[in-house]
Amino acid sequence: MVYRFRPHEARFIDKARVLRLATISEDGYPHVVPLCHAFDGQYLYIATDLGTKKLKNIEGNPRVAVIVDEYGEPWGRNKGIMIQGRAEILRGGEEYSKAAKLLTEKFPYYKREPWGPIDPEDTPIIKIIPERAVSWGIRPGRR
Repeated sequence: MVYRFRPHEARFIDKARVLRLATISEDGYPHVVPLCHAFDGQYLYIATDLGTKKLKNIEGNPRVAVIVDEYGEPWGRNKGIMIQGRAEILRGGEEYSKAAKLLTEKFPYYKREPWGPIDPEDTPIIKIIPERAVSWGIRPGRR
């Protein structure tokens, strides 16, 4: 079942520039990396290179976790959301094109070398399908 984000959670995820994606390797170890993402209100999309550890891990085990957060001082003002779900690898098609457009609009550097343009031949897109989430410090009406 797909998790439905509350409006203030969705705004927070959409505005964030970086998330941390955790995948699980074939030997059971977690692998966590910071990545840029785009969000359509339901799914998170991440462009990646061929041959990456995260891509290999997802191919072997689609279960993932994501953290989108903001930390600083004073400590009590920290906020974030932890998302657990599944990942799919998009390698072309209509949804791939939509995700590539979202990523390019949010991060214009994807239009030029060495990152862009986003192309299904050499840039798979990871789609995160949220199944559960827990947020903290994010309030309705605020980022």
